Amino acid sequence: MRSFVSALSALLLATVCSACGIADGASNRTVGRTSSDVPETLSAAVAAAQANADRFSSGDFAGVWERMSHQVRVGITKDDFVTFYETCKKAGPTIRVAGVSLDAVEGTAVVRMDVGATQQPRIMLFEDGKWVMKPTPGFAAHLGQPVAQIVAEETSAGLCPH
Repeated sequence: MRSFVSALSALLLATVCSACGIADGASNRTVGRTSSDVPETLSAAVAAAQANADRFSSGDFAGVWERMSHQVRVGITKDDFVTFYETCKKAGPTIRVAGVSLDAVEGTAVVRMDVGATQQPRIMLFEDGKWVMKPTPGFAAHLGQPVAQIVAEETSAGLCPH
């Protein structure tokens, strides 16, 4: 009876561990996974933020819109987002992203974006199985407005360099 219980326990443990993804003592390295493959990690949020920052730096504003939160994507069309960014933002600066904190329960991460000597915190949200960027409070206040109005308000506030 004792060997039956031991065998059943071993089978149950093997079944449970195989559902964990990496079994039999294998590491992420031996199975070819990295921490960025696991969406609930701070490094995955940082990688997503860095990819979005790189899109911004290269002028791929449509790509930035696609990786923004649901709030942004329903609050402004991709075309209007691109128009606003082409008018009021300057592509080109190198942006480095670093992780600050992760709240896996809430599905949020705080990252720090470094542009030269300037540091800006940004919030990443885990939506629909991927990390996306939450708008800044200032930009969120413009969502739902016509793009011409957004550009006019940002210009009058001195936030559009063109």
